[in-house]
Amino acid sequence: MLILDDTITAIATPLGAGGLGVIRLSGTQAIEVASLLFQGPPSLKNSPSHTLHHGVLKEGTEILDDVVVGLFRAPRSYTGEDVVEFSCHGGAQVLRRVLESCLRAGARMADPGEFTRRAFVNGKMDLTQAEAVGDLIAARSDAQRRLALDALHGKITRPIQPLRDKLLHLLAHLEAHLDFVEDEIPDLSRAGLRDELRFTREALETLVGTPGRHRLWREGVRVAIVGRPNAGKSSLFNAFLQENRAIVAAVPGTTRDTLEESVVWDGVPLTLVDTAGLRETDDRVEKEGADRARQALAGANLIFFVVDAENGPRSEDREVAKTVGDRPTILVLNKIDRVTGPPLASLESRWRRGLPWEEAPVSLVSARTSIGLRELGRAALRLAGAGEEPHEPGIVLNARQGERLREAIDALSRALTGVDAGVPEEALAIELRLTLGALNNLTGQGAPEEVLDAIFSRFCVGK
Repeated sequence: MLILDDTITAIATPLGAGGLGVIRLSGTQAIEVASLLFQGPPSLKNSPSHTLHHGVLKEGTEILDDVVVGLFRAPRSYTGEDVVEFSCHGGAQVLRRVLESCLRAGARMADPGEFTRRAFVNGKMDLTQAEAVGDLIAARSDAQRRLALDALHGKITRPIQPLRDKLLHLLAHLEAHLDFVEDEIPDLSRAGLRDELRFTREALETLVGTPGRHRLWREGVRVAIVGRPNAGKSSLFNAFLQENRAIVAAVPGTTRDTLEESVVWDGVPLTLVDTAGLRETDDRVEKEGADRARQALAGANLIFFVVDAENGPRSEDREVAKTVGDRPTILVLNKIDRVTGPPLASLESRWRRGLPWEEAPVSLVSARTSIGLRELGRAALRLAGAGEEPHEPGIVLNARQGERLREAIDALSRALTGVDAGVPEEALAIELRLTLGALNNLTGQGAPEEVLDAIFSRFCVGK
C-alpha cells in the first residue's frame, strides 16, 4: 500500500556524466529536508511556490555542489505534494553524494514510478495519463511522442467521460424505477434504452478500433531477415540502416550471430534482426548462429525472406522456407539490379511457384543500390496492419486499456441482448454496473492495488 505521509527522493535524470543532473524530493517534509542542505540568500521555508534559488548544498561543513533549487508547493506541483528539485552538476559522484545526503536528512528512496503514482493518487492525473508519462519517456519515434503527449493531455479519457455520464444517468433511472415502484417515475422505454446503449457501444468500439493497429503504433514491428547464406541479408540490413552495421562478404556464412537495430519507417519503428544463413553445416559456430536465427524467427512479427533473384529457387531456399512456415512473410527478391534475363513479372511468378507462398507479397529490391527499399518498407507496414497509407490513429491504447474497453463493450452487448429479450430491469442494471466498472478501471477509479503496482513498477525510479 502506498504511504503518502513520508518524503521520497531520487535522481530524476539519466545516470552518467552530463551538464545537469536533477534530484527530486516530494512529500510532507520535502522543504524541511531541502532546507537542511541548502544554503542561499532566501529561506526555502519562507519562499513562495514556483520559484528558483541559487546557492550551495552542504552537509555539515562539506560543500556538496553549487545548485539551483526549484520549489513547488502543494497542490501546484507534479505530485500534488510539496516538491523540491536540486539542479546539480551532472557528474555521477555529485548526484550520488547529494542523494545520500537527502536520505540522511530524512527522506527515503523512491520506488520505481512513485512520483507519478503519487500524482495519480492525489488526483493530478488519471491512470491513462500516468501510463502516457511512461510512453512519452519510452517513445522511439516522433509519432509515438505525439500520441503519448495526446494521451497525457487526456485524449483517451476525454471522449469516455460523456459516455460514462450517460450510463450513470441510465443506471440511476433503472435503479430509481426499481426502488420506488409506487412513485410516479416515468418508464424508460425499451426502444429508447436500446438506442442509448447501442450509441454508447458504437462509440466505445470506435475508440478500440483495430487492436493490431494500436500495437503497431505503440510497439512497432519486429522483422526477422532470413534466408540461405549469401542471399544478401546483411546487405539489406545495412541498406535499411544506411550504414555498414553488419559485415558483408562474398564468403557464405559470414554472419554468425543475430544483429538488431531499429529504424523509423513512416512514423512506425521497425526493429530489424539480421540473422545467420540457415543451412546444414558441421561448423559448430555457424550452427549456433543458425539456432539463433530460428529463435529470431519465433519472436518476429513478420519475416523478410531474402533470396538471390539472379538464380531460380534452390533446394536451400526451399529448406529455409519450410523453417519459416506460415508466418507473415514478404518474399524479397534481392540483387534485382543484376537480373538481365526474363521480364520481372515472369521472374516473380517463377519464384512464387518454386516456394510455398503463392499468395505472399513480393518485393523486388537491390540492397546494393537501394532500389525497391521504400516499397519493401511500405509492404512491411501493410502486412503488419497499417493499411495502404499509414497514418497516425487518433488514439493508441495499450493492452490494459484495450481490455478494459472490450469488457465494457461486452457488458453493453449483453445488455442490448437483454433489452431485446425482455429480461428484467434488475439484470440490465447489473450489466450497466459492469460497464461502468470497466470504464472506472480504465481511468484508475477502483483499480486494484496489484494493477497499480504492475503499471508503476515499469517506470524508472526518478519518475
